[in-house]
Amino acid sequence: MSKDDSKLETVTFYPHGDEKAENNSSNVASAAATGKKLNYFKWILSSWIHPGEEVEGAKWYGVVTIVAELLVFFGALYRFFHVLVKNSFFGANINNIFYVLNGGKSSIAELLVYLKLFIFSLIAAAIIIGGTYLVSRYLVSGKKENFWTYTNRITHYSGINVILTLVILVLGLFGIAGRAISLLTLFALAIFGIAVLVAVISRSNEEGLDRIYAGIVTVLVMGLGFFIFYLLSSEIIMKVISFGVQVFMMMMGGLQ
Repeated sequence: MSKDDSKLETVTFYPHGDEKAENNSSNVASAAATGKKLNYFKWILSSWIHPGEEVEGAKWYGVVTIVAELLVFFGALYRFFHVLVKNSFFGANINNIFYVLNGGKSSIAELLVYLKLFIFSLIAAAIIIGGTYLVSRYLVSGKKENFWTYTNRITHYSGINVILTLVILVLGLFGIAGRAISLLTLFALAIFGIAVLVAVISRSNEEGLDRIYAGIVTVLVMGLGFFIFYLLSSEIIMKVISFGVQVFMMMMGGLQ
């Protein structure tokens, strides 16, 4: 009798199979929270299909992806400018250009310029990600999210940058479409900035900063990171501009 009453109570409390639906939803949520980590390539693929989803992965996925993107990007620039200058009137004297940029004659002068820019980019990325992590952790949410998980979220949100970087690499290998490379670079930077912004404000709650103020602080931190990159690389940039002006004047003089 007690068993029958128990059954009646269960049917009455969960009519129309609501109990089953609730259990299924609970199981899905539990599986998402305790599911196995995706391997790296599936994790990257999911960042292209559903970048906004939070997918569990190894802690090194985000950092390795960012470093790889920067390596591929500067490798593409190296190849692009190498082909471009080599096919110009400078011919095989491309090293003379990077002698000016590097401030000293060296057989690897060209590579040293890109190595410096790569390191400066890593420093800027560390400032942006590290700084906004502190904002998210201590000013916005207070959630005990570790740095690696935070970096993974940013990288997953901006997963399309992997595709853009590969496109830049292909264009760079052939030394073509400099304007397209510039536009794709700006687009990739914009996507990265949006990903960082979303990573912070998506964790905002009533206990921390308002989302608007959290967004403002995040933009300021990103601006600091880009400004540091400019300060570190300004000498190279100014030399490139100066050299470009000299080349232009030489070309104009040759046409007269």
